[in-house]
Amino acid sequence: MTGWLRRLTLGSAAVLASGLAWLAAYTVVEALIGDGQGSLVDAYWRGRLPWMGIAETLIVVGATACAVSGGMSVIFEGGWLRRLMVVPPLIIVGMWWLVAVAMSTMRAVPCNDCPPLTPDPWAYAYSVPLTTLLFLMAPAVLVALLAQIHARPAQPETA
Repeated sequence: MTGWLRRLTLGSAAVLASGLAWLAAYTVVEALIGDGQGSLVDAYWRGRLPWMGIAETLIVVGATACAVSGGMSVIFEGGWLRRLMVVPPLIIVGMWWLVAVAMSTMRAVPCNDCPPLTPDPWAYAYSVPLTTLLFLMAPAVLVALLAQIHARPAQPETA
């Protein structure tokens, strides 16, 4: 089962990498042909749909799946040290999700006539990219690396 989880972790990391590549390609194209003036940062904040939405979805889903499948792989197969090392990154990813859902359902101004907001972690990932990088993607990559480390086989003692 752990071999399957390791492959799932690698696949999820590939989805995360493809989301980052999509985002990089989109911002370069938008900077070059969008309005002809502006930086990559301006192109990112222009964020036209559906292109930015595709990149957001690939990044958030890939990082989350990478953290979950990698964490399960470590928990099922890893030694006690790897199991201990995987807990803080998983808590950080869980906290990112808690904040993303909570912040995406808050209103700045009360509105009695408006329908209730639905959770939108993708909008949070787009709006606060540094938080997404530090608290979702980086811990997910760390968990994936921990999942790919194999335990060394025990060396028989020689007399």
